[in-house]
Amino acid sequence: MRFLVSLHEVSSDRLLAELAHSMLETVTRNNEELLRKYPQIPALYQSGVRFREEPWAIGAARLPGGLEQFTHCLEVLARRWGDCAQLCAWRVAELRVGGERTPESPRGEKASLRYYVKSSCPACYPGECPDPNHPQRRRCFHVEVRRGDSARTIEDPSRLLSF
Repeated sequence: MRFLVSLHEVSSDRLLAELAHSMLETVTRNNEELLRKYPQIPALYQSGVRFREEPWAIGAARLPGGLEQFTHCLEVLARRWGDCAQLCAWRVAELRVGGERTPESPRGEKASLRYYVKSSCPACYPGECPDPNHPQRRRCFHVEVRRGDSARTIEDPSRLLSF
């Protein structure tokens, strides 16, 4: 089942990040279930998957208002690429599940998503754009992996899997 959720009217960057984080956590939990169900799914870093920004989210193909797709690991594996959110949802799931896929934490570990948003626009450069109604304002999202109980270790699959 696929869900389409529209959050383009959310003006608060903080609230938007919280809502998006909740949805991405749902995808992460789905990935955990898929990894348990299909043990043949390779580890993210051995899968051949690469980081790529979603083509409908950047450049001339960018859809008005933006579009972010949170996709489970089987779809990412099939298309051979994922953006930072999709790669982190897979990596956090495999760290939580543990097993042969993750020799560094075979019993699993506490891992979480670090999701944040920044707003910018050409008129406010180089700082963040404080006006949610500014016509040139654009939101930029990034997701990373927090590892372990202390959450001091940050892992960025998008950097590790860049071309």
